[in-house]
Amino acid sequence: MLNFYTSFGVKCAICLVAPLNHSGQSRPYRHRPVGCIIIIVFLIRPSQLCFPAEVTAALPSHAPARSERSDKGRQRRGAQLTARGRPEELLQRKRYAEDAKDLKLATMNRTFLVFLSALCCCLADNQVDLIRTKRGTRFYRGCYTSQCYNGGTCKEAVYTSDYICQCPTGFSGTHCEINTNEKCAVGRGEGYRGTWSISHSGAECINWNSTTLRGRRFTARKTDASSLGLGNHNFCRNPDNDSTPWCFVYKGTQIVWEFCSVPKCPEDRYHECMLGSGLTYRGTASVTKSGSRCLPWDNPAITHKLNNAWRSDALKLGLGGHNFCRNPDGDVGPWCHVYKNMRLTWELCDVPKCSKPAILNTSGPRAPTNTNNKATCGQRLDNTLNHPVFRMFGGRESDITEQPWQAVINVFQRRYKQHLYRCGGVLIDSCWILTAAHCFEENEKVENLEVILGRTFRKMNSSSEQIFGVEKYLIHEKFESETFDNDIALLKLKTDIGICAINSPEVYPVCLPERGLVLPDWTECEISGYGKTTEFSAEYSERVKRGHVRLWPNERCVPDVLSGRTVTSNMLCAGDTRGRDDACKGDSGGPLVCRNNDRMTLMGVISWGDGCGQKDKPGVYTRVTRYIDWINGGMKANPL
Repeated sequence: MLNFYTSFGVKCAICLVAPLNHSGQSRPYRHRPVGCIIIIVFLIRPSQLCFPAEVTAALPSHAPARSERSDKGRQRRGAQLTARGRPEELLQRKRYAEDAKDLKLATMNRTFLVFLSALCCCLADNQVDLIRTKRGTRFYRGCYTSQCYNGGTCKEAVYTSDYICQCPTGFSGTHCEINTNEKCAVGRGEGYRGTWSISHSGAECINWNSTTLRGRRFTARKTDASSLGLGNHNFCRNPDNDSTPWCFVYKGTQIVWEFCSVPKCPEDRYHECMLGSGLTYRGTASVTKSGSRCLPWDNPAITHKLNNAWRSDALKLGLGGHNFCRNPDGDVGPWCHVYKNMRLTWELCDVPKCSKPAILNTSGPRAPTNTNNKATCGQRLDNTLNHPVFRMFGGRESDITEQPWQAVINVFQRRYKQHLYRCGGVLIDSCWILTAAHCFEENEKVENLEVILGRTFRKMNSSSEQIFGVEKYLIHEKFESETFDNDIALLKLKTDIGICAINSPEVYPVCLPERGLVLPDWTECEISGYGKTTEFSAEYSERVKRGHVRLWPNERCVPDVLSGRTVTSNMLCAGDTRGRDDACKGDSGGPLVCRNNDRMTLMGVISWGDGCGQKDKPGVYTRVTRYIDWINGGMKANPL
């Protein structure tokens, strides 16, 4: 019987132990009184609550009700008293007294039961979800106070104080506080919540939650760690308002701190003025008109304020883990929360009006603009590998810093339920990859494409890598699949922030040549890729390789040396006369780069060849100088 009552009464018991707020949600409790559940189980009959009639009809029969037992007892006692000669009027008065007492108790019980029934029924509609977590499948419902940043959905466990955050796309972390799309730091980087984890010296940052940091001032165990961006990760942060984000690193056996090499967002990209009332203002002003410094929008003191970083639409309103002035509620201008005389209040900020209309970026500060120009493109860290390396047929093992423009193009294979390697590519601008047209099957779905930059080992994750989806790809309209003429294609990387690849030692765009550039015959150039090491290798190379080839004269780039295959003016030949270095299967779409004016310049895109590494047989490349107008036109027609 107890089990039966418990199964039907436990829902109402849970409702009682959690007090209600104005919206009908239950407040989170760290401890829930078990005794309340037991009392309710024994006080309430399921038939008196809000259960369906078919449920109560199936219940086992109960003992007679209290009023029924009282009536039968009085009848027996009345018969005995009359037989002994007791006056009838005394018996009648006693009956009246007992009836009044029973009526009072019954009324109290009925009132209490009506209250409980109404309470349980009104709470019965509260939705409780089953969510699978690392601790198993558990019951969760909406949190009384959200603990999640950036529009994450907070779910509170029914039986405990645990909660989880279901993060929107582009965010991760326990509280959805990590922004995987944030590619640069604004100002000093106090609000930086990206994933950069390399110091200026190239050292990997230590996890803020590491036990080796015990006793340090700033760790993930700090009481306000969440609002400072610290947690179970090793990403660069600026919790003490230093000049730039930093982290702890190992130097030998010692732990020291170093500034990080996080790219800085350009100041001129984000207007430090406002249009109208500043609803779209996304600048970095953080001081009010009275000179008070703004509180971060995720400061614990403003948890219960209407406008804070935990709002479901916080990202849209420009609120987050920073203290920049914003206008989320349509006030007369940007404002922020401040302390005045030890009292929490708010003040308007001193943000100037824009002198003329400007296009504002409402997605918030993110990243700098990369443009392919002679001042920045084609640079790299030379002599990265000073130690002897094992020379392989088809090139030597290399490091991605030697060809930071090298890209990996993967395609999702439904059969294997993962992305598999397809071709190489070349970074020519922040959001643009150049590759070979023959790398794509007919009607290739753009959502299946993935581009990886900054990875030395093809299958191994790296802290320097940058991974992107593809928004669209453009295959040259005159591409011939039989002859591979016009074998060139453009990929536009997917982004929501107006910037994609961020310059680093591992990721850097190559220079495009001038339209009429012609280099001398036999100029030594470089090729790179993750292709096969020999023509009949079973697998692609696990590590990026680099080889040296020379540009062949046009008169030697003829069908006679390529088994009679067609060679057009849109192609060029390059090869190693020793037959040692050559592109091979899997290198397609990769770069042929030559030094020009102290910059590495893209002269060709790896296209096809007759075998791999055969003596006196060059590889054939798409001649990039013939497609400068096509490339620029495609990029201009598809702006970010």
